Amino acid sequence: ELQQALDQKQIETTRLQLLLLTTVLASVGIWLVRTKRSQLRFRRLARRDGLTGILNHQHFLGEADAALRQAERSSRNACLALIDLDHFKQVNDNYGHAIGDAVIVRMVTLCQEHLRSVDIFGRLGGEEFGLLLPDCPLEQGLELLDRIRLALADTPIDDGHPELGISASFGVASTRSSGYELSELMAHADAALYRAKRAGRNRVEAVTESG
Repeated sequence: ELQQALDQKQIETTRLQLLLLTTVLASVGIWLVRTKRSQLRFRRLARRDGLTGILNHQHFLGEADAALRQAERSSRNACLALIDLDHFKQVNDNYGHAIGDAVIVRMVTLCQEHLRSVDIFGRLGGEEFGLLLPDCPLEQGLELLDRIRLALADTPIDDGHPELGISASFGVASTRSSGYELSELMAHADAALYRAKRAGRNRVEAVTESG
C-alpha cells in the first residue's frame, strides 16, 4: 500500500511537472509570436509616412529602384511621376495645418482609388509625392494621371470649407525616353513638373522621346 501511494504520488508529480512545462512552453510561444508581430509592425511603421500611411521618401526610392531593375530585365516600360499640390502653402496659411493635413490625406486616398496593386506610391516630403507605374507605357500613364488630376480638382476636400479647392501638377518621365536609372527618371520628371507649374499648374506634363 505504501509503495502504491508513492507510485501514485510520483505520477501526480510527473503530471504537474508536465503541466508546468507545457504552460511555460505555451507562454514562451505566445511571447515569441507577439514579439514577432511587434517587430513586423515597427518595421512597417518605419517604412511608412506617419500621416498618410504610404511609403516614406527613403523606402519609395528603394522600392522604385527595385521595380525599375525588374522592368529592365524584362524590357518592360515603366513611368515615374512626380506630383505636387498647387499653392499648398496658401492652404496652410489661410486654413491651418490641420486642414492642410486633411488635404494631403484626401489627395492620397483619391490617388489610391485609381492605382493598381503593383504601383508604388510614396510621399517625398511636404506636398510632393512620387509614383512609379510598372509595366505601363507613357500613354497609359498620362491617361491615369489625368484622371487623378480631374478627380482631385472636382472633389471637395473639407465639408466645413466648401470654398476650398485643391489641384495638383504632374511631371512624368518614362523608361522609353529616359532609361531605367531612377536618378535620371527623377530628374526628367522634375523638369516636366516644373514645366507644368510654369504653364499654369493643374496639368500633366511629360518627357517625350523628342524632349
